[in-house]
Amino acid sequence: MQSLIGSSRCRLMESRSTAALLATCVLTLRLAVSARAAEPEPPADSVRITLPAVEVTALRGHDLVRQIPAATFVLSHDALARTGAGRVSTALSHLPGFYGYRQTGSGEVSVIDPRGFTANGESSYLKLLVNGQDVRDVENGNVDWDWLPADDVERVEVVQGSGAWVYGDGSEGGIVNIVQPAAPVGLRSDCAARVGSYGLRTGSLALAGGRGAWNGSLRGSLRQADGWRDRSTEDAYTGGAELGWRASDRMRAGLDFSVIDTRNEDPGSLTRDQLIADRKQSETDTDYAHSRRLMAGAHLSYAPSPSQEWRLAPYLRGENSDQVSTIFFVPESHPTVGLTGGTELTWRGSLAAGRCTVNAGAQFEHSRLSSDYESTADGSRETHTVGRRTTGSGFASASVALGPAASLRFGVRGDAIRVGPVDRLGLPRITGRTLSQASPFVAVSRVAGRGGMVYGSFSTGFRVPTLHQLFDARPFFNPFTQQVIYISNADLEPQRSLGLELGGRWDRADGSWLLLSAYSVRVRDEIDFDLSRFSYQNLGRSWHRGVELGASQQLERRFALIVNGAWTPTTIVGGENDGRQINAVPQGTAYGALSFAPEPRASVEAGARYTGRQWLDKANQHALPDFATGELAATVRFARLRSTLRVANLFDRKYADSGFIGAVGEERFLPAAGRTFSLALSLD
Repeated sequence: MQSLIGSSRCRLMESRSTAALLATCVLTLRLAVSARAAEPEPPADSVRITLPAVEVTALRGHDLVRQIPAATFVLSHDALARTGAGRVSTALSHLPGFYGYRQTGSGEVSVIDPRGFTANGESSYLKLLVNGQDVRDVENGNVDWDWLPADDVERVEVVQGSGAWVYGDGSEGGIVNIVQPAAPVGLRSDCAARVGSYGLRTGSLALAGGRGAWNGSLRGSLRQADGWRDRSTEDAYTGGAELGWRASDRMRAGLDFSVIDTRNEDPGSLTRDQLIADRKQSETDTDYAHSRRLMAGAHLSYAPSPSQEWRLAPYLRGENSDQVSTIFFVPESHPTVGLTGGTELTWRGSLAAGRCTVNAGAQFEHSRLSSDYESTADGSRETHTVGRRTTGSGFASASVALGPAASLRFGVRGDAIRVGPVDRLGLPRITGRTLSQASPFVAVSRVAGRGGMVYGSFSTGFRVPTLHQLFDARPFFNPFTQQVIYISNADLEPQRSLGLELGGRWDRADGSWLLLSAYSVRVRDEIDFDLSRFSYQNLGRSWHRGVELGASQQLERRFALIVNGAWTPTTIVGGENDGRQINAVPQGTAYGALSFAPEPRASVEAGARYTGRQWLDKANQHALPDFATGELAATVRFARLRSTLRVANLFDRKYADSGFIGAVGEERFLPAAGRTFSLALSLD
């Protein structure tokens, strides 16, 4: 039976004996014990390292982690490598407040939902940036986590909570900024390879260097997997180049270019009976998604004095995608071509003898999307749509020192977003309309003891409906009304929110840290799919609230303990389902791990992840069973060569990580992969 909405790209590996896996882990650990370090390194820690001196650029400035009034994490290159994860999304799924699901054919998550904000994988409430540039698609605002393999990442910056005051639309849940390594002096090459379950094989190569005023880099990668389910193969090819020029101490310029080509088969969701009979089977024999995308950008910065800098950054994004999606038993091809161009102008400076820093700027962006629906039977065109979206915005923020122990940070951004005009084959032209939003932010923080900081903040956020939700022209025949209907709704209003957050963090010199935050976000005009009308609607209000806790403690004898968890009740406000948990949002998640570093260049980490109380429906009558999984990672490093063994779902637990209620009221599940292992080698 075909589902109403998008389905998971998941696969199950062929089972391998636990004894063989444990024997491999023991062998890796023995190698680790025998390894001899060429130079000292601090003890290995978990992926959630937050160091007091780490600098974050996700907020358009240069902020220290310990000074940001929000739940903030920095995942370093070494921390990512120690996990053995091939995708950044897999590492993010271990952070408190994030839920990762919809596993790919190789068993890694493809969707990350923050703080109860979810669109069931159809869109994203995270603003994903690569070197500061938005990489989400123009049709749905969705995220492709294959843009950069984890091996080619210098660090990942995560700032939770609404980022609308910095980046505007679509950042209600937070900001994730992936930063690539800076080009070194001289020439340097890095490479990595990975093999694993379900026919996984990956490879990457990067060349970077600089001489005099010039520097640059070239990189390329591939990722392939046969997949654990029927029709769940995945292929991803990426490449890129950067060129930088330092004209003087005051002026710098640069160019960058990235491409990605992915093709993933979509095996779909399964009913309970199908799940019991054969978890490997595919729901459809047609569905897939093939996307080719490019990003190009330039930047010119000028610093007239040491205390200020101007920056101009034009950019261009292109998309050429094709997918086959089955709804109501009817598969149709959906090719799209999108083009987005824009530019940003920003100014950063210090005032009042350095006690106040200011960041201000303006942004203009225009997108055009051409989309069709074609019959898979004879290739004939059924619809043709050309939609447009134009954004103009201005923003300003400041951080002010209120004495030696306290500081005030505030900012505001104003957006005017015009959606349309839209031309649709055989339908009246939509002239379009302008949607506007002002997004203020204010936070007060204060030093708390030695290495501590507490804060409180107020913010707003918003999400403009996507071009798919507004103008998609795929026709459906309603047998009850004998009319052709469309799932899109050109009258949708933006989803808006108001949020409060209280929290604190404490960092110690030995690398131990503690983070605690509590948040409350009220959302109105929530955008969701209404089955009763078979279209997108502003369905009402919701309340997102929760508590997040994360801690890492160095223990005796080179042991370290990592624990984190989040309680995230996210409920509907008003109507017949008042007070019930929003479907596909777990009420609680937890992660804990114990790591051991017998040598500075070797470590092993065993962890467990738990997800609880999740429903398939808004009435909370169909529960998704709680699940817990075990994980293991061991790494050894010899000079520049690193070897990492990773085992996920160690005890081969059979579970589904998400699901929904289908078009005719049936339960549908997105099964997760069984035991998964990978072995990675990297030279960095």
